[in-house]
Order: sequence, then structure tokens, then C-alpha cells
Amino acid sequence: MQPGYQPDTVVIGESTPQMGQATTSPFGATGAIMAARPMQMMGFFDAVKNILINNYAGFEGRASRSEYWWFFLFTLMISVPLTMIDGALFGWEYEDPTWITWIFQLAVFLPTLAVGVRRLHDSGKSGWYLFVSLIPCVGIILLLIWLCEDGEAIPNAYGLVPTNQLH
Repeated sequence: MQPGYQPDTVVIGESTPQMGQATTSPFGATGAIMAARPMQMMGFFDAVKNILINNYAGFEGRASRSEYWWFFLFTLMISVPLTMIDGALFGWEYEDPTWITWIFQLAVFLPTLAVGVRRLHDSGKSGWYLFVSLIPCVGIILLLIWLCEDGEAIPNAYGLVPTNQLH
């Protein structure tokens, strides 16, 4: 084993992987399906880079909780100052335009939609469940619960378990 070696996933029920063992296999020694999730969460900059550069409009596959919520924080951190800039430039009244904020929101609309679909895929749900949020009150609460729940620990119909590494 190489010094400092860390496998990409942890397989619950197995000891530390030895050289030659498959570290990403969800199957234990008995052949029973074991739980495997990424060992580390995706960092802020890796999540933003992965979504905006590598996977801008990719609706296929899965996204981990850390990838989704770091991107959510990124859009919030950019939107608030842009709203302040719009207010300073165009006025603070409700009818005043917010052009800069709208341009940013249009630029991140597709990646936000795509990462939301991939996040639901990680839980084994169809991306169409995003439209549940259109139901007043109950839909938003259900969607929030689904986006916060842990993903499936095994490969599902939507792809392999996210590795939380840039690809």
C-alpha cells in the first residue's frame, strides 16, 4: 500500500482496503450489498468549478449533498451583493430594475436546475420531482427534505455513487 493512500469510498463492514481489493465495490465478502459513500465532501471551489465548467447543463448522473449545497451557497453569496449593486445603481423601490441580478440568475439557471436534478438522482428519485416545488407550501417542504436526505450508497439507475472529486 502506498503511504498516505486514501480510497475514494468507504465500504461499511469492511476493514481498511488492502492492495488488490476493489475499494469502490458495494459488495462485501459475503456478496451482500454494503453501503458505500464518498469519504470526503466536495469543497466549495471544486463544487462551483465542477458545476459551472465541467457539468454546466449535465442532467445525467448524480450529485452529492456537498456539491449541491456548496453551489447553492455560491449563488446566494453572489446574488446578495449584486442585488445591493442594483439598488445603488437603479434605486431601491420595488418597481426599479435589477438588471445585473437578473443577468446572473439567467446565467446560473440551467446549472442550478441540472444540479438539482442530479441531486434528486442521488436519492433514487426522478428529476421531475423538482416540479413538486410548484405546489404551494407542501411542495417546497417536500423538495427541501429530498434535497437534504442522504443519497443511495450503491449505484442506482442514474449512475455510480458520486466520488466528490473533479471529473
